[in-house]
Amino acid sequence: MREFIKNWVLPPGVSRTMGLLLLSLRGKPPEERARLEENRVILAKNEALRDRHKGQRCFILGAGSSIKKQDLKKLKGETVISVSNTFVHPDYPLFRPRYHVLPSIFGHTMHSTDKFVKWLKEMEQKTFDAEMFFHYGDKGPIETHGLFRNRTVHWIEYCAWDGSPNTPLDLSNVPTIWSVSELAITAALFMGFEKIYLLGMDHDWFNGPLVYFYDEKKEHAMKPDKESLAFADSEFQMRRHADIFKKYKYLYGLKKNIYNANADPNTYLDVFPRVSYDSLFPAKRRRESTGEV
Repeated sequence: MREFIKNWVLPPGVSRTMGLLLLSLRGKPPEERARLEENRVILAKNEALRDRHKGQRCFILGAGSSIKKQDLKKLKGETVISVSNTFVHPDYPLFRPRYHVLPSIFGHTMHSTDKFVKWLKEMEQKTFDAEMFFHYGDKGPIETHGLFRNRTVHWIEYCAWDGSPNTPLDLSNVPTIWSVSELAITAALFMGFEKIYLLGMDHDWFNGPLVYFYDEKKEHAMKPDKESLAFADSEFQMRRHADIFKKYKYLYGLKKNIYNANADPNTYLDVFPRVSYDSLFPAKRRRESTGEV
């Protein structure tokens, strides 16, 4: 009977979260139990996102330099999931992404809280009404500084991952990430998109640590510098990317519906099938060739 309830009555993912909660509540004082219960309730709201976009397609927009070669105006009318600092793109107000995703931010030692807050305030203004995905660990600082009060925010939590390809999709227990792209793809899969196209995910670390479509000194509130990233040498990047690509293979194996639409023809992102970005907009291409408005 217990297995029947777990597998057929509770929504997918909820039983796992509930089991972790019950284990965490044992022996806790009342105030700690109340806090953990509140956490569970907040994270359980993610279940409403499951299969929200079933049968649809989306584009995940990364910050790689290759998108400078692509006409992002074609994304107008499409469902776009943007990440991190992509809101500085000049065409961003035209296609206005439906969702915007960040990894964990507060607590990193490379930047001060003041810099993060300044960056988030700019993000809040320039991402319009996009629904935000934030790590639950950042909830306190975000609310303390009065950020995103009038926006829809989805809080996600990370968990350890043993590399199992059978790990279920659950935004309350996302396998730990090295790149925000992993979280964005996980969210897209969870929301049921039939086809997921990747843009600006170049992973060209061998060209330098700060290779974006924008000038990080002028178009990033935190103004990251190469000196602070000196630890990220080739060995570090190769180990990091081995983990990222392992996660990509796991995510692709779930539905085999993720496609590499990056402009860089020399990319080594070979986990996903390649597809021509322009070929995804036959009607728009036809109008352009005939001069139709």
